[in-house]
Amino acid sequence: MSRLCIGVFLLVPAIFFRSSASGQDLPKGEVFGGYSYLHVDTHGITTSALTNECNIVFGGTCPATFGVHPGFNGWNVAAQGNINQWFGVKAQVAAGYGNILSVKFNSPLPIAFGIPGQHIYDVLFGPVISKRSQGYTAFAHGLIGLQHVGLTGNIPVGGISFSGPSETNLAFALGGGLDVKASRHFAVRIGQFDYEFVNTSGSHQNDFRFSAGVVFGFGGKH
Repeated sequence: MSRLCIGVFLLVPAIFFRSSASGQDLPKGEVFGGYSYLHVDTHGITTSALTNECNIVFGGTCPATFGVHPGFNGWNVAAQGNINQWFGVKAQVAAGYGNILSVKFNSPLPIAFGIPGQHIYDVLFGPVISKRSQGYTAFAHGLIGLQHVGLTGNIPVGGISFSGPSETNLAFALGGGLDVKASRHFAVRIGQFDYEFVNTSGSHQNDFRFSAGVVFGFGGKH
C-alpha cells in the first residue's frame, strides 16, 4: 500500500506537468471575423401562398407578383477566452441585412416596391467545447442572448416618413464549426453552422446561420 501511495504521489505531478506543458500551445484568446448568411423563418409564408391568396381576393387573376426573400447577408464577429484545451467562453455579435418581401404590380401600371430593408442583430454569450489537433480545431457551442430586428429605413406615408417598428427578443443558438490552422496564431474557419431559436411575441421562429472567415489566436506559448 505504501508503494502504491508513493507511486500515485509521483505520478500525479507528472500528469499535471505534462498537461500544463501541452496547454502552453493553447491560445488564451481567439477572435473571429467573417461573412454570415442568415436564413429567416418566414412561418410558412411563400411566394406561391401569397399569390394564391391574391388570386382569391381578385377573383382568380392577381395583378401583382410577390417575392419572399428569407436570405439575409451580413457579418459575424466573436471573441473567445479559453480556460483549457477543451473549454472556453464566447461572446458573439452577428448581423444580417435584407428585404424579406417585395411586390410588383403587373397592371394597370408596372410598379414595383418592397418594405424597407430589415436589419437583424444578435448578441449572444455562452460556453464552447473544442477538440484541438495540430491541423484543425472542431468546436461546438451553446449561446444565449438577444436578437434585435428593425427597419434600415423609414416608411413613407403621404409624403411623411415614419420610423419602422422594431423589437428585441430572447434568442439562443446551438451549433459548431471547423477551423483549419494556417499558423500558430492564424486559422481559417471554413464553416460554422448554427440553429437559432428566437422567442418572438406570442410565437417563435427557427433561423439558420452559416458563417465563414478567419480566426486570430493570441497568448499562450511564445
